[in-house]
Amino acid sequence: TRSPRLSADLNECEVYKREGGPRLCAHACVNLPGSYRCACPGGYVLLGDGKSCEDIDECALSQDNCTRGTTCINTGGGFQCVSPQCPQPAGNVTYVKTSPFQCERNPCPMESRSCHQAPKTISFHYLPLPSNLLTPTPLFRMATAAAPGRPGPDSLRFGIVGGNNRGHFVMQRSDRQTGELILVQSLKGPQTIQVDVDMSEYLDRVFQAKHVSKITVFVSAYEF
Repeated sequence: TRSPRLSADLNECEVYKREGGPRLCAHACVNLPGSYRCACPGGYVLLGDGKSCEDIDECALSQDNCTRGTTCINTGGGFQCVSPQCPQPAGNVTYVKTSPFQCERNPCPMESRSCHQAPKTISFHYLPLPSNLLTPTPLFRMATAAAPGRPGPDSLRFGIVGGNNRGHFVMQRSDRQTGELILVQSLKGPQTIQVDVDMSEYLDRVFQAKHVSKITVFVSAYEF
């Protein structure tokens, strides 16, 4: 009589991890008898290739629980409910909300220099990013547009005015009318960072107006 053959199940997940070859799965490898399958973290779905993970857009699918007056922002593996607010009145500087993501300064008294130097517009932007994104990567563009019938600024100055104490970002001009915020150091998630950039307009070397963009970066825990 032939003795029964004993076969040990090959754990593909462990073998590939040890040998340092190509990753079997983008996230997690689950060993099965004679095989394996890939799994994704919560908030992601496994793609047709059986190994890649794609974020679920809870906002588009109405799977969020954001309340009235807030806006759903899709992030890697989840979502955020946001409701940006205009600055509180300060002296004669007051703002009115002109859209869910923009505030405009009310007209200034002619003699008030501090009011004219306060931002004319404040806009809010939200960027979901994967963890450890390769750098340098352009994240955001800021440009000017002249009002019809009025001369536009003949020079612009762009700068980072808040949230860059670790030097993750630089602001540089991409053409005469456009500035770009560039990520120059990778961000490891999960974390949330706010960086504020501004654009100052000049005409004949005289300051005209300043516009501020507040950019919130949601860095996910995963690299996909």
